[in-house]
Amino acid sequence: MTIWHDMQAAGLIHCGCVLLNGEVQYSCFPAESKKQLAVAKQALMYVFRSVDKSDKDYDEAHIEIGDALFSGFKLDSDRLLIFLSEHDTNTLQIRQFIDDNKERFLQL
Repeated sequence: MTIWHDMQAAGLIHCGCVLLNGEVQYSCFPAESKKQLAVAKQALMYVFRSVDKSDKDYDEAHIEIGDALFSGFKLDSDRLLIFLSEHDTNTLQIRQFIDDNKERFLQL
């Protein structure tokens, strides 16, 4: 099982991707969600670029659009995780999963 399947089986996400320097390195977003991925990627990259300019050390951002929640988590200075989940998903559980599995994400 992949890390994506583990998160889906736990009810944490619908799909996700890893960006490396702004480019999709790995994705489990289905074809019908590619437009959502493009919007989430653009919005979350903008948020993190703005945060970086303000010298703040935030590594997590969430954007709720309708019934969907897009979450972005910085793995390191070059990698960003983006997830699509239900709007009422417990983001603390997602954060804990990422912290517990950071090395697995870095290997994607």
